[in-house]
Amino acid sequence: MPPLLTVHALSSLIGVAALGNAILAAWAFGVGLFRVRALSRTYWVVILLLAAVVAIQVASGLLLAIGGARPKTALHFLYGVLVTVTAAVQVGLRPGGFLRPAVTRAAGQFREPRWLALICLTQMALILRAYTTGALGR
Repeated sequence: MPPLLTVHALSSLIGVAALGNAILAAWAFGVGLFRVRALSRTYWVVILLLAAVVAIQVASGLLLAIGGARPKTALHFLYGVLVTVTAAVQVGLRPGGFLRPAVTRAAGQFREPRWLALICLTQMALILRAYTTGALGR
């Protein structure tokens, strides 16, 4: 197995990204139960760390595709794009992020914990689905 493929298919990276998003979803849901309107700085640091893990996966996948490697099913590319877009949304919603002004225009309507819980659950599901299409071809 080529070294780049080893990095892209590394179960621990995939597991960290999926489990990390599950934990962040539970964290945001828990914070939302207490009617807290903003997530802590630590939460956003963890989001950035998980986005870095996803970036490693995406970069290695792109290099593999450019080099001519193909997954078992082309659907893997779709999930790769969706995981990338969702990670960009996660990073963009942080305080000072590029999406933050757009969602906070209606000041009373953006419930940060609720939205991040849903986005993190979606990201977890997309990561796991990308894994199954890449590794198992299903």
